Amino acid sequence: MPYQLTVRLQSAQQLFEVVTLSPTSPHYTEFTAQPAMETVRDLLLLRQPRKTDEVELLLVLPAAHIHPGIDDELTAAVRRWVRVQNRMDNESTAAGGAIGRRLFAVGVAVFLLLQTAAIYLRNYSDATNNDPLAAVAEGLSVTSWVMLWFPVQTFTVEVWRNSIRRRRADVIERMTVRTAADPA
Repeated sequence: MPYQLTVRLQSAQQLFEVVTLSPTSPHYTEFTAQPAMETVRDLLLLRQPRKTDEVELLLVLPAAHIHPGIDDELTAAVRRWVRVQNRMDNESTAAGGAIGRRLFAVGVAVFLLLQTAAIYLRNYSDATNNDPLAAVAEGLSVTSWVMLWFPVQTFTVEVWRNSIRRRRADVIERMTVRTAADPA
């Protein structure tokens, strides 16, 4: 039995584009509020199937929108969509990685400079019993750690997010689309 996601839409185009629907419409769902493939991608984060599972997107459409060969057309379209999304993600990640590497080098240099100044000022303030100078030293120390935050986040959280995106993209890449007529 394949891992199955069921999506009810009014037309197959709603997989990839938003159609104007009022929230008061009975057809307004999480799949119509944005392109349905974006919602499917987000759902796969919550219910990640195993790498060996077959994945099927059951697209429930009005009978008038179903024609012979639509399953293959939509499967190919979903795979094109994920390839384009991957390319955009990879370009964005590469740009962010380059910025992150530069910021990490600058962040470490600023961190070391501010920590050195903070240690020097703290030692001097202790020797002279100067409380305002000790407060400045403490502020420099805190600032040095804050300067390191964004580069460290880039190397940890962003790498983790990109890994999750790639895994979801792998699932979508092997997904097959099957259509069914909406009984309503």
